[in-house]
Amino acid sequence: MGPWGLTMDRRCVTVRVCLTLVMVLWWPASLRGQTQRPMVPERVTGELVLTGQHRVDGPVTVEKEGTLTLERGSKILFAEGGGVHVHGKLVVLGTEGSPVDLGPVADGKWKGLALYQGARAEIRGLRLQGAETALSVLAAEMVISGSEVSGSQKGLYLVREAKVEAEGLRLVGNQVGLAAEMKSTARIKGCVFEGNRVGLGIASGARPVVIGNRFSGNGMALQISQRYPETVKGNLFSGNKVAVRLYQNGPDTVLEGNLFAGNEEAAIQVLSFSSPAIRNNRIVGGGFGLFANQFSSPVIVNNAFEDLREAIHLTKKSGSRVAGNTISGSGIGLFLDFSSYPLIRENVFDGNETHIKLGRFQSSHWEASAGSKRYVLQAAARVGSRNPKLAEGPEDFPEAVDAAGNHWDKATTEEMRQKGSDADITSLYDGYDLPRVTYEGFGEQEYRLDRIVYQPYLDSPPPGSGLKGWKGKEDELGLP
Repeated sequence: MGPWGLTMDRRCVTVRVCLTLVMVLWWPASLRGQTQRPMVPERVTGELVLTGQHRVDGPVTVEKEGTLTLERGSKILFAEGGGVHVHGKLVVLGTEGSPVDLGPVADGKWKGLALYQGARAEIRGLRLQGAETALSVLAAEMVISGSEVSGSQKGLYLVREAKVEAEGLRLVGNQVGLAAEMKSTARIKGCVFEGNRVGLGIASGARPVVIGNRFSGNGMALQISQRYPETVKGNLFSGNKVAVRLYQNGPDTVLEGNLFAGNEEAAIQVLSFSSPAIRNNRIVGGGFGLFANQFSSPVIVNNAFEDLREAIHLTKKSGSRVAGNTISGSGIGLFLDFSSYPLIRENVFDGNETHIKLGRFQSSHWEASAGSKRYVLQAAARVGSRNPKLAEGPEDFPEAVDAAGNHWDKATTEEMRQKGSDADITSLYDGYDLPRVTYEGFGEQEYRLDRIVYQPYLDSPPPGSGLKGWKGKEDELGLP
């Protein structure tokens, strides 16, 4: 070929080179990055740092000597059955403006992140959603902050002997937000539990410290089962169906300095032979302030109960101490039934429709004649209960409910002064209002309902009543 042909070949080469350079320079940055990112292997034995977007179709295992680091802004989608099993170390480096996102492919469920014995995790700025168990910790350690777990069956699960520090964690819309079991310990501070079926569940010897958290819109905000020798302090429980349920707890379980507002069914439920200390809480609006049943006797001191359907409800042989509380603006201040005879001293009853009401089974006459102990044992036998404590109930009962030594609002005090020490007082519902009762299964015999002893009463509010050290305001709690 002549010179022209050779020149054309060189020009073609030159054009091809130029086009290649242009394509490289203008290739989308997201696609160029994909060729540089490491793939997600099934096993991580050294150090692996992930950035950008990835899809994981199966389980990933971080071995004991391995470290998996997720850089800020990274996003990983997991197919059903996918998840991460950590035996070594997990590091998540998200930020508020550029979190690490983990979630399912489409609308499926994935397994979540699981830490096993000896593993460690340092997590910040994580957004995790749609997992079966989002974060599970088994005899491992985790520090998590500034993160959110949502839409999962379990959010954070402390399986056994876990050690966790959680601060600034949001648990939203999960079946169970956080569950702690089997001697796990944790510090849960400044976290938000919102819209979960159960916000926080504690059982089987777990001892998380729960301080300064916000619980709102949950079905059951906090449930504590069995022995829990810790204090739940400085939390806000608002708009939950039930805020706190205590089950088989002893006197070393303490609720102190919390604010309960507008909880639909109950602020505090105390069940099944529980005797926790309930002190210095403000409980305002909603159904029951405190509901104790099944032979439970909480110690109820220096709380403020306001604007509730029933402030304090004690039934089935409650021997509670009710002292130094202010009970105001409620439908019923204190309800007693089924042979409950608490110590009621130095409280302030103000503006309740009924200050104290006795249920129709509050009858020492019936106890002396028939005895609920026998009735309880019969009922227990019918359902096959083997609870040995059922046989330990008292057999001797007072003939009246002793509510002397309390301060009453002006109208009630004036009526007591005018009518004397033994009379039908408008704001007290007792044997004067329902003199005779009969009980199904106990024949046609009539029994006398107890009366309420109200004198001597206090002419002014006792100096030690009400909240101590705070005013019961939300802004005093330092909440997230």
